[in-house]
Amino acid sequence: MVKTYTLKIIYLFMFALLIVRLIPSKAQPPYCTMERRDTEYFNCVDSLKLGTPLVPPSKDCCEYIQIDNMACFCKGANRLFSALFDQNKLFKISHACGDLLVPGSYCGIFKVPGGV
Repeated sequence: MVKTYTLKIIYLFMFALLIVRLIPSKAQPPYCTMERRDTEYFNCVDSLKLGTPLVPPSKDCCEYIQIDNMACFCKGANRLFSALFDQNKLFKISHACGDLLVPGSYCGIFKVPGGV
């Protein structure tokens, strides 16, 4: 249990450091703060791990990303995201939490499968 929690903290810390360095200092909508995005990633980290089978998203993960249909979550989905997490799992998490992403749209730089 402690080891899993420690791994979550390490993943979250690495991701936060990379994002902070790359995000331009543009104002973001008030609901999408760095703290909020970190909380969403922290709650969903088990479902996003690279090189592991998909772990169904937790209730907390779904509750957080349903608030804005993953809009804040997707703001951090860039090339560095795919170095730490499995971007293909983004779409599976969306589906598991109620089909939050529209097929053919984008979640960060990643195109949601399906659509035109």
